Amino acid sequence: MTIGEALKSLRLHAGMTQTEMAAGIVTESFYSKVERDIHEIDANLLIRILSKHHFDVGSFFSRVNNSDNTTDPDFGLMNQISFAQNRKDLKKLDEIAAKITNRGGTCSPSFWLKFRLENAYAWVLHSDKRISPELKRKVKAIILDEDWNRTAYHYLSQAVIFLDIDDAYHLVDSAFRSYEKNPATDTFTLQFVAIIAVNFLNCCFHKNASKKYTDRAIQFLRELPVDGAIGINSVLGTYYEAVFDGDAKTAKEVIDVLKKSGCVSLIEDTFKK
Repeated sequence: MTIGEALKSLRLHAGMTQTEMAAGIVTESFYSKVERDIHEIDANLLIRILSKHHFDVGSFFSRVNNSDNTTDPDFGLMNQISFAQNRKDLKKLDEIAAKITNRGGTCSPSFWLKFRLENAYAWVLHSDKRISPELKRKVKAIILDEDWNRTAYHYLSQAVIFLDIDDAYHLVDSAFRSYEKNPATDTFTLQFVAIIAVNFLNCCFHKNASKKYTDRAIQFLRELPVDGAIGINSVLGTYYEAVFDGDAKTAKEVIDVLKKSGCVSLIEDTFKK
């Protein structure tokens, strides 16, 4: 992990914009270029930025040298949240929420932990109703502040449900245009941009979005390179296209394939069992 990647990861976990992270120690423009590994940063300036936000300097450089996050005190809870989200287990999410609330003391939840928990609830319930306006504003501010790269694509793929559908479309379209301008073929980037499209299509379904919005995401999926890592996302794109076009026959065919493959939970919120 580069210094720029580590800074960006740390900033997103803390829920800060680039301007907030730069903290007047360097300009926002300079800081942005550091995150993108365009500019190097003097060690003293880097340490001042980390210290300003009370980040542990030793842990930061450990992250740069070894991308092992298992020392994060919230690492176990993050995994539990992801597992509960994937299983659509609201009871387990409630247990995790209670555990976080009851920790008290100096163990107040980080922005990232709160984001992950509310994000999991939103995707399981397919609703952003329980997300506070304050958290929505914070997430939107962070995304608007982003220069698109693999980390930002991943963040948007998860956070798209926090946004009103019009705001979501403009940010999703911005991410798509960034990828189209500088396409990458590494597995992680492909997966993240494909998930942006699929998750956005799910939001479009639940929020009765304009066909212009859905067509953009479906077309983007169609133009991604053929890769086994994103094959399921292409299938899901075919399903959503059929749903939005009123093609019940194709939609049912995809549902049947997903049922036989054990993957129907990915779309079961969009049809009656």
